[in-house]
Amino acid sequence: MVSSLSALSEEAFGRRLRRWSGEWGKLAALPWAKSTPERVGRLYDIVGTQNLFGEESLFINLGYWRDDPATLDEASADLARLVGREAALGANDVQVDVGFGYGDQDFLWAREFGPRRIIGVNVAEEQIDIARQRAASLGLDKVIEYVHGSADALPIDSGSATKVTALESAFHFPSYPRFFGEAHRVLAPGGRLVTADIVPRVLPGTARLSWAGRDAYDARRYRKALLEAGFDTADVYSIRRHVYRPLARYLSVRLRERDMRRVNPVLRLAFSRTGVNLWGPWADYIIAVATKAR
Repeated sequence: MVSSLSALSEEAFGRRLRRWSGEWGKLAALPWAKSTPERVGRLYDIVGTQNLFGEESLFINLGYWRDDPATLDEASADLARLVGREAALGANDVQVDVGFGYGDQDFLWAREFGPRRIIGVNVAEEQIDIARQRAASLGLDKVIEYVHGSADALPIDSGSATKVTALESAFHFPSYPRFFGEAHRVLAPGGRLVTADIVPRVLPGTARLSWAGRDAYDARRYRKALLEAGFDTADVYSIRRHVYRPLARYLSVRLRERDMRRVNPVLRLAFSRTGVNLWGPWADYIIAVATKAR
């Protein structure tokens, strides 16, 4: 199958410039969105498939580079595998995946871990539509279902899931405590929540943390919030050394490739080696694993 990203690389410069102008205008209007879920949904609808850095996939994550993957697609798949292993995904699982992007992580989990059912929850309408179409084309629509909903009000029955995952999406959610509470609610006894998440680092002399204009959660506070939400155990560990520096090295080459001309210049700058080296030292990247008591 020819990647839609490859086709988009041939986009004429005039159309590309008009698209970028439209994206900048829509981004400027985001602060006036009525709610955080609406703002996040609009943001990812604006980003769309035209502004992704992957090679053939539509993954939207920074990747896990510990085993020296050759491409961002491979690194992104490795991050999904890490989450799948930490969740101990298996054939008896009903998994709720919150913030699923365009579905690539769910397709990987369905094929490699074989859960009985995956329910993807998202606030971005375009992502839901595209993920549904892709799941159907891959013959996975009997296993994977996509629904519209917010992380702090999951449209899932209480105690009906065995696993909840959020792969590089929870930092967008309106409230960590509310999401953790909702994850705990929908999980059956013995169920597990796993997140791969971007949070601020605690630096020497830092008294109070603010992240994206809200009260922030570093790794230690993250774990505390999971326990306060009712989880019996919570383990939070950092993988930042396997994310930011290797990503910056890779993008220093990737962003010079021809097909990257389609990506909005603001995003190219933010994820250039210089950009990542500017914001990367302030960011941690954590894996959190929490278990509901039996």
